[in-house]
Amino acid sequence: MQGPLQQGPGRRAGDSGNPSGGPDGGLKDWQRNTWFGPAPSNSNPFEEPEDAPELLEARSSNVRDRSGSFWNDQQQTGYQYNAGEIRNTRGAEERKKEKRGIPLRSVWILLLVAAAALLVLYFGVFRIREIRVTGNSRISAADVIRLSGIRRGQSIIGLNEDAAEKQLAAAAASEAARTGNYNYYTLQFRYLEKELPGTVTIAVREREACCWLTWCGILYVMDKNGLVLYESEDSGMRDRIELVEVKGLDIRSGAQTGQTMVFSSAEQETIFRDLFMEMKVLGCTSMISEADLSNPQSILLTTRNPAFTVSIGDSSVLHAKLRSMLLVREKLLEMGKTGGSITVANPETPSYSPSSPQ
Repeated sequence: MQGPLQQGPGRRAGDSGNPSGGPDGGLKDWQRNTWFGPAPSNSNPFEEPEDAPELLEARSSNVRDRSGSFWNDQQQTGYQYNAGEIRNTRGAEERKKEKRGIPLRSVWILLLVAAAALLVLYFGVFRIREIRVTGNSRISAADVIRLSGIRRGQSIIGLNEDAAEKQLAAAAASEAARTGNYNYYTLQFRYLEKELPGTVTIAVREREACCWLTWCGILYVMDKNGLVLYESEDSGMRDRIELVEVKGLDIRSGAQTGQTMVFSSAEQETIFRDLFMEMKVLGCTSMISEADLSNPQSILLTTRNPAFTVSIGDSSVLHAKLRSMLLVREKLLEMGKTGGSITVANPETPSYSPSSPQ
């Protein structure tokens, strides 16, 4: 027997109200055996309680499917937790920094590749392999190359035209002083031409000795600009040299090989340069044996073989006067004249006076 305080087994929520468990006072099957005690530990809301399997059977057949994008996103990013959000935020920032760093690395790589290519071109490809010389006649090409300082194997890109001109001028003057060969003083630099990848052309010209004068017993040979090409104390050289002898000039300075003569009279200096320039243009320098510039208002020339004395007057219209002289001389030679005086002060009306009756 059970006492008044004694009770039967505890009833659960799904037990029937009839102790006998008959059908008349009990719960339906799906209401039986609900949980008793602590709450179920399964936290997934899509899982059905074990005591209601009929609900699970009534659901769709793919209720347990976890292959969709929703489940994948949830599993990868884990937005259920604040810690996951923090991790994802940090990861995004790191990915942004990484993306920003990619172009910078690319720029550095390109710069390094370009620098390497330039070094290869500078030190490997664009090297001087051939040196040509043009415009020389009395000085050999080998001497011009040696004096220029340009060497095979050096970088063609690094060549500087101004530096090459200064080097050539200084080396030519030094060589002339060392060897006594005045031809080195005639050497002039014109231009430097570079033909990639490895050919260099040095263009030069050689000054032409056109006249000479005597000052203080020394003979000075000059070009048309008054540059002293060489000097000599040999008195017999006067008879051998076939250049124009200049008289009547008062020298102020520059009477030294490699220097330009400076005359005391600026007017004489101008006449000297203009006269020899025009004679060069007309190609008659070799026809003149003497030029007397002592009187700027009465310039006198003497032709060579035969000797005609030519009075030019002042230095105006020199080109026309010299041309008139050439035409008159040619006519006189046709007439068989071998001497006399020609006056071309007025080039349009030249005159001739024989030295003696013929």
